[in-house]
Order: sequence, then structure tokens, then C-alpha cells
Amino acid sequence: MLVLNFVLALFLQTLQTAQSPAAVQIVLVGLQDGTQVTVGNPEFSGFIDSRNGDAVLFYRERSLHGEMPVRTIAKIDFGPYSTGKPFPLKITLRNGEQLNVETERRDFLTIKGRTENGIVTIKHPDPISAPIRLSTKKANRAKDLTIQYLEFPVS
Repeated sequence: MLVLNFVLALFLQTLQTAQSPAAVQIVLVGLQDGTQVTVGNPEFSGFIDSRNGDAVLFYRERSLHGEMPVRTIAKIDFGPYSTGKPFPLKITLRNGEQLNVETERRDFLTIKGRTENGIVTIKHPDPISAPIRLSTKKANRAKDLTIQYLEFPVS
């Protein structure tokens, strides 16, 4: 009986894995200067993180802290930056519902992937353009922002 339960559980897990949607294959990155970059097979780090081939957004809404699979998101609009505060995000889900949340844990995002011109790395905010200096406060990164929105088209 124990073996039968184990085999049934293994079968159901395999069936569920086969039916789950695939990882994000393409992301359309809208930059602050108005250009759009299509990135294939993106790898994320920061407040969106790639885990086992699937990307997860870490967010908070008031006192609620959560993780949301990126495959459920259609678009993420980045709000205005304030020094030392999390990024405000406007998330549009695939079902049309909109959420206003803030980033959780990390205050940056890095997207690495392939474009038609080769491999690209996009950082938000871009730490390279910040001047190097000793300081006791966090740097104001408002001038270093690169991404305006992310779109996740259905593939």
C-alpha cells in the first residue's frame, strides 16, 4: 500500500510538472530613453530572481510580503524613485487585474539575455554611472535609472 501511494504521488507530481507553464522566454524591456529591447531567455537577479528556470518577483503591499511567479504577470511599470525607499511597481496581471506594490528585499534589478545584436545585461539602476566616493548615506540613484517597464508577452 505504501509503494502504491508513493507511485501515485510520483505520477501526480510528474503530471503537474508537465502541465505547468514554461519559464519566461521573452521579455520586452522599455528603457527610460524610449527605446525597447527584446531579450530572449532572460536571467533575472535582484527583486526579480530566476529560480530553477522560473522567475519570481519579490514584493510587498503594506504589511503583506510575497512572491509572485513572473509567468502570471503581463506588464510591470516602474514608479518614481525615492532615495532609500523601495521601488513602487504597478503590476498588470495576465487576467487584467492591476496591483500597486513595492519591491521587497533588494533595490535593484539585473536582466541578462540574448538580443538580435548579441548578449546584453541591463541594470536598474545602472551602478556604473554613479560616481565613486566615500559616503555614510545611500547614493541617490534617480539619475541612474534605466528601465521604465517590463512586458512579458505570451509565447
